[in-house]
Formats: sequence, C-alpha cells, structure tokens
Amino acid sequence: MKVSDEITAKEAIDEWRSKTIKQQLINIRLAIETLELNQMHYENKGNEKGIIRSEKAIDILSRRRKDVESEL
Repeated sequence: MKVSDEITAKEAIDEWRSKTIKQQLINIRLAIETLELNQMHYENKGNEKGIIRSEKAIDILSRRRKDVESEL
C-alpha cells in the first residue's frame, strides 16, 4: 500500500494489523524509507506542504513501529 500522508498512513497501519509482527515491521520500514525520499524531493522543490505531509506520516508510522516492537 502506498503511504503519502496521515490518512494513508493510518489506513496502511489498519491493513497491516492482520500481518505478522515481522511483516508489519518490514512494511513500516519500507513506507518510512519511501516517505523520507519523498520528503527530500519536496525539500529540493521547496514544497513546504509536501514536507509537512511526509513528516506527519513518518511520525505516525514511527509510533506504530515502537508499539509493534514492544510486542516482541
């Protein structure tokens, strides 16, 4: 699932809850990496709204990663 903002981050988390912890962590890591690349692109283009969107989605996914890791 493509994550591009807060809404899609929350939807992805809900979708991934049925997966194993390992698969959830993989999906979260890949989504965060993609968002970080998007954020760099937005920074180069001077797109402040895009930067903020990416930061908020990364924050949501990072918090979920901590929650999942605590289940290990």
